[in-house]
Amino acid sequence: MSSTAKLRVASSEQVLEHLSVGEPIQNAQVTGLLDLDPLVVSRWLCGEDLRGVYQPIAVRHCVLDGLDLEGRTFYEIVEMVDCRVATAHFKHAYFYSSLLVEDCVFEGDFDGRGIQGDGRMVFHNTTFSGWADFSGISVRGRADLVNVSFPGGTNLLGILANGSDNPPGREIHLSGCQFREVDIPAGLDTAKWGIQPLVDCDPGGMECQWRELVDRKEGDPIHIVGGSLFATHQPGAVDNHDVRTALVLPSGCHAK
Repeated sequence: MSSTAKLRVASSEQVLEHLSVGEPIQNAQVTGLLDLDPLVVSRWLCGEDLRGVYQPIAVRHCVLDGLDLEGRTFYEIVEMVDCRVATAHFKHAYFYSSLLVEDCVFEGDFDGRGIQGDGRMVFHNTTFSGWADFSGISVRGRADLVNVSFPGGTNLLGILANGSDNPPGREIHLSGCQFREVDIPAGLDTAKWGIQPLVDCDPGGMECQWRELVDRKEGDPIHIVGGSLFATHQPGAVDNHDVRTALVLPSGCHAK
């Protein structure tokens, strides 16, 4: 994305037309709830109906009123980069290929209950401003959370800490993630996990830039600085050999 860009206003119906043929959505303010259910099709294999979305889903540099992936199976990569989402429904979404969420802000509650993934899942430099619920997640591939902040609270650490009988995934790695102190289970080795309490945190530069963006009128230039974790946005391009790194808090954040 260039340093100066304009967000065009597009309805969710218009966006679906582009996504239905595998085209990425970029630099758009998407009005209304973006529900991907119309993209679901049936494909029969050996007598089994493998219903799902077979197009790659790519949404970059966008502001969305709402995003609904609930209960859908995605057989190709789902990619969200540099987006701000007011409401997000990921409940029981099944990512057969891979999921990349980078440089995003989820403003409201994030319903991630029952998320399943077979391939690589990455959340990078992303903020969950509302409550993030990851109850019942199942990750059969590798999942990386890098520089992810949960100022709205989450049950993720509780799930990971209590998952010995029913582990949520084979490989779930955290690096530089920030959690409210109340959401860190007692006795959890925070140094081992590479986490620290998040106290009175200013959301920082990206939050301020997005807040400035949404307060602007349509067509006004905006300035967003964004870089991609993966040059090609393909899972596996980066291999974090040691994810248990020390946390450097941004300006305005204080850790006890």
